[in-house]
Amino acid sequence: MTGTVDLLESLRADTGMKREFDRLVACYPQKRAALIPCLHVVQDKLGWLPDEAVKFVAEFFETTPADVLAVITFYDMFHREPKGKHEIAVCRNLACKLRGADDVVKALEKKLGCREGENSPDGLAMLRTFECLGGCTEAPLVAVDWEYYRNVDPAKAEKIVDALAAGKKPEQELRPEEPEAPAPKDGKREIYLTKRMRSIGHTRAISLDEYLKTGGYVAQKKAYGMTRDAIIEEVKKSGLRGRGGAGFSTGLKWSFMPKNDGKPHYLAINADESEPGTCKDRILMERDPHSLIEGITIGAYAIGAEKAYIYIRGEYKHAAHMLEVAIEEARKGGYLGQNVHGSGQNIDVFVTRGAGAYICGEETAMMESLEGKRGHPRSKPPFPAQSGLWKSPTTVNNVETLVNVPYILNQGADWFRSMGNAQSPGNLLYAVAGNVKRPGIYEMPLGTTLRYLIEDCAGGMLPGYQMVGINPGGASSGFLPPSKLDLKLDHDTLKAEQSMLGTGGIMVVDDKFGMMHAIECLVHFFEHETCGQCGPCREGCAWASKIVHRFQSGKAKLEDIDTLLDLLDNAQGKTICVYPEALAGPVRLGVKHFRHEFERLASQPMSLGSGSGTAGH
Repeated sequence: MTGTVDLLESLRADTGMKREFDRLVACYPQKRAALIPCLHVVQDKLGWLPDEAVKFVAEFFETTPADVLAVITFYDMFHREPKGKHEIAVCRNLACKLRGADDVVKALEKKLGCREGENSPDGLAMLRTFECLGGCTEAPLVAVDWEYYRNVDPAKAEKIVDALAAGKKPEQELRPEEPEAPAPKDGKREIYLTKRMRSIGHTRAISLDEYLKTGGYVAQKKAYGMTRDAIIEEVKKSGLRGRGGAGFSTGLKWSFMPKNDGKPHYLAINADESEPGTCKDRILMERDPHSLIEGITIGAYAIGAEKAYIYIRGEYKHAAHMLEVAIEEARKGGYLGQNVHGSGQNIDVFVTRGAGAYICGEETAMMESLEGKRGHPRSKPPFPAQSGLWKSPTTVNNVETLVNVPYILNQGADWFRSMGNAQSPGNLLYAVAGNVKRPGIYEMPLGTTLRYLIEDCAGGMLPGYQMVGINPGGASSGFLPPSKLDLKLDHDTLKAEQSMLGTGGIMVVDDKFGMMHAIECLVHFFEHETCGQCGPCREGCAWASKIVHRFQSGKAKLEDIDTLLDLLDNAQGKTICVYPEALAGPVRLGVKHFRHEFERLASQPMSLGSGSGTAGH
């Protein structure tokens, strides 16, 4: 497209786009909420968002181009410059870097004849890198027009370009079966979260008919015959804790919603799985979407909501499509909509794709984005249960959290408590990434040890690699030394170690990559992803990244260690959200367990990207 007045007129005359805009607007109680979905529609058509497209969208939403631009420039997935015929994105964060993502980028730059962030001279493709694409156990991950290609090495990367140049779809490696975990030594384990998807294979989503044949929507019918308080009490009794990071009691959170307040209630599902090391929710949504939908219908009923919104990260285009297909199946089957199967309950579910912003995993930032705005966290109070989406009472739950709910209602709280431990019951989907023999997602009881997951499930390190550190629960959880391998992975045990269970995403760092390189990688991530709203966070993340880079490049002084910790002291607890606490994970635990690495590098120059020796104590 040329970006002329003719383009603006053609957009105004595009009746198909107008119909799609109207359809999207009808999904929300306020028109503005459809802004980001509509920007996706325009960009999908044009390939980018020129001034004329911005003006067209602004006219539709009765706002200014500056307002629309403020939203566009906040999100990484929106383009303000023309891009090639295709978009090739490579994950550049820790899990993929450990497996050679940098070599993949170099191979693509050479093959395309352009640098990262540029279009190839022939216009075939734009090459981009993203902080995380949510494929940590399939690293290195490459997305071509947001279709994922797993386990890509330089040779496979070149074949992808060759296929695109020939006008063909690149050959896709079939999704491997999830590796089977050995039975625990005590023999006590029950698989339920992944049992259904394992039963039909590993390459597609479960249909509604298949879901019904395996007990699907039985829990929904049971729930709609119970009182809301009874459902909440059963979930409380089960001890289900949120699987999105904080580990808060799900039943208790539901109980915070007001009763008989006369306002609409909303359930918001946080599927913005952007934490490096984390990829479990994508598998659930791509392969067993009805389990999420059923959990949503129960949770929504329990809190008195008739509408639920799944906020899914923009990069998960395929997962979003699988959810849309399943939602339509559920509507046609009578499991969503008005008066579900004569129960008198009304519930509908909508999918909203984000556009590339890690901060939107924070619940109030997610709500801002759902309302069609920049993802800036809100001050609390008021809390979402009092004033959330569109200033109405709102509960926010993670995908895996809600997938657990139908199993709890079907089999009871005592059954659920028979797995895991007293403080953290049930199973968790742990992801193990890095240079291990069998990277993968393993369903295990909470309280499983790091050693069991890494050595027994993932098979231990690849030959020639030595473990030097472990990120136990996603980027925010920091790093632990190998001496902590026998720690139990549950909420309270890791909290006592000044870490956190987080999302259960485990990244194993090896000696060839090096601990300081790993710390730098995650600190750079937080520098890139801060929303910039609060000065202490904005400046603290930038300076922390600069200082860690000094150590990695051999230009640091010993006093920089104290400066780094002082930065955190001046940021933590002084911002609207807890983002600085997330940055503190890799920094504080890095200094605590690997201080000798900081001290060694302060006096011994080292080239960027080289290994940093053996592990700490």
